[in-house]
Amino acid sequence: MGMDNKQLDLVCGTGGSLRVTIPGTPFKVQANSGTTVECRQCWLVCKNGSSNIRVQIGEACTATTGIPVPELGTGSLATTYLNLPISDLANLYFIGEVENDVVDILYVK
Repeated sequence: MGMDNKQLDLVCGTGGSLRVTIPGTPFKVQANSGTTVECRQCWLVCKNGSSNIRVQIGEACTATTGIPVPELGTGSLATTYLNLPISDLANLYFIGEVENDVVDILYVK
């Protein structure tokens, strides 16, 4: 409990979600088109059926840099996601293999 009797390990009441769509060739995109989205933490997941989408922080992603974004699955894989502590979603860069694949991002401020 904090000094104002509020539990400190609860998610704050502000945040939002953002969908990133992979464009056509060269299949690279910056989250929110480079416009700042301040936050403290985010969770990323690709929609089921998306191709190999990778993410990198701070610079353009390539097929060999960054890390894969987990794909939403079924059963025990349904809760697989990537959690990142980050202050601005615009610092996230993605690359995919197929136009119109998506990454969904949930974030807290």
